[in-house]
Amino acid sequence: MSVEKKEVRIKISSKHDYGMGEMTPIEVVSLGELYHDEDGFDCLTYEEVVDEDENGTVQVVNNTLRIGETQVELIKGGDASSHMVFVPNQKTISYLPSPAGELEIGVHTAMAEKTVYTNGFTLRLKYELEMNQTMISTCGLSIAVVDNNAEGQDEVYQNAWDRK
Repeated sequence: MSVEKKEVRIKISSKHDYGMGEMTPIEVVSLGELYHDEDGFDCLTYEEVVDEDENGTVQVVNNTLRIGETQVELIKGGDASSHMVFVPNQKTISYLPSPAGELEIGVHTAMAEKTVYTNGFTLRLKYELEMNQTMISTCGLSIAVVDNNAEGQDEVYQNAWDRK
């Protein structure tokens, strides 16, 4: 059975508060593919440029976002591979490889909310991150996904952060 994939535009906005009361914004815009997998998840695959060295060589990470009814998973490939799971009102644990050894990452998800529009959807997550059982940041993540061939992406993009 073949999986039907749709080309989409993705705008990912994240905000992190590292305990100083100021949210540090990060934004990534990319093209990706959206499909429905055999487990009932909406899956979004996209590439993210994470680093560029002095010679101009870039490191690209392949990401998969799996969105289900009760949880969201973010799977990052490459050298810094990770698998974070977001379940509202629960703490999940994942492990991140590092040169110094494996780091334990705890994710306390306060909210995971998907809003569907005629030409796409937004996904909003609010969570706290801890590393090796120490709280490091409070985070907000907003992902706007729009059919690459659709009109009216502005509605999806504008609503990504407007809703409280």
